[in-house]
Amino acid sequence: MLDLAKQRRSVLRNDHHLLRFVAILILIWFGAITSLGQTSVQEFRNVLRDQANFTGDDFSTLERGELVVKLLPVKDKREVAVCGLMRLQVPLAEGLQAFQQSMTQLNRKSILEIGKFSSPPSLQDLQALTLNDRDLEDLKTCVVGDCKLKMSAAMIERLHKEVDWTAPGHRSQVTLLFRQMLLDYVRDYLARGDAALIEYHDQSRGVRLEDEHRSLLDASLYINDFAPELTHYLKTFPKPELTNVENTINWTKIKFGLKPVTIITHVTTYTRRTGGMPQLLVVSKQLYANHYFDSALAVTALLNIPITSTTSDSYLLYTNRSRADALGGSFSKQKRNLVEGEALTNLNAVLLQTRLNLESSSNNKTNSPSRSGKQKIVEWLFGGTRLFWWLVPIIALIVLLGLRKRNSKRNPTSFERHY
Repeated sequence: MLDLAKQRRSVLRNDHHLLRFVAILILIWFGAITSLGQTSVQEFRNVLRDQANFTGDDFSTLERGELVVKLLPVKDKREVAVCGLMRLQVPLAEGLQAFQQSMTQLNRKSILEIGKFSSPPSLQDLQALTLNDRDLEDLKTCVVGDCKLKMSAAMIERLHKEVDWTAPGHRSQVTLLFRQMLLDYVRDYLARGDAALIEYHDQSRGVRLEDEHRSLLDASLYINDFAPELTHYLKTFPKPELTNVENTINWTKIKFGLKPVTIITHVTTYTRRTGGMPQLLVVSKQLYANHYFDSALAVTALLNIPITSTTSDSYLLYTNRSRADALGGSFSKQKRNLVEGEALTNLNAVLLQTRLNLESSSNNKTNSPSRSGKQKIVEWLFGGTRLFWWLVPIIALIVLLGLRKRNSKRNPTSFERHY
């Protein structure tokens, strides 16, 4: 009996040690999972310091509740990149709504036509889209390598094959074909993703949008370091599955520079929780623009970043990377200086207006039924291009107008011949 009691005590001790060991493993595993899912303030600052050139003074500015707006490093001379960061003292959905209001207030008068592609897309989605007289005339002489609208070689070939330019109703033919080509393009993109993205052949130098967007995405702030699942989703769309994601394809025709611009945009909205903290991530990707723009990618991140187990900081981070062919030509340094200055001024104005909207909202609370954060996001994103187009280099066009006037008695520049 004594030996049996000793054996039982030995087994219990061994079981106790085993249970302690398993418990420790569980705690280590859970701690690892939690730490992987959280972004510390220091990690966030390190990324801003390394990738966006944030300094100690910038972080002090944020601590005082002020805005920080900066240029981002670029490797392509056609690119202008900016970011803006502000702290939030409100729920993320409320901060998003205030940001949306500031964008709308700035851009309301510039939108000429607007639409959203249904699921599946149909020609009816583009019924409101028109071509202006100048674009219609320019398409008559459009050839591969020399076209005044941004088009692929296949699109240019279709214009020659499918339009009877001598017919009295050729304008209607061109408009209908233009809509059909955009519809075919969107359908192909939804089926094949980036492999279907256009390669512009309006100039002698082709521009492959697949390469452009891969480069812009690889350089994007925050999501590559802290939301790699979203980056993977964007690169392999539409094949992978990711929960809590919404996609919309929008088109917008806006007043811009010398000509109205038609832009098609893919907007991806991702909601998630990291370490129990909510985040809203919105990526706006330009699929097509018929003038000026080569490519553009904007990321809006509304973040809760834990400080301790019970406290956190909330931020609105906006980044925009846009490439325009006009910045790659002559006088590019002068144009870049003006464009970058204007981009910083505009973004600063939007964030200041966001703060005013938040203050106004807090002082004028109403009892009207509140909408969900997701509803607010969808309403904001309907226009699609609001996220980025106003930051792309409109000032460059003003500079070029001045150069055109000054050089009117000289030989025309390549830009003047093209536009």
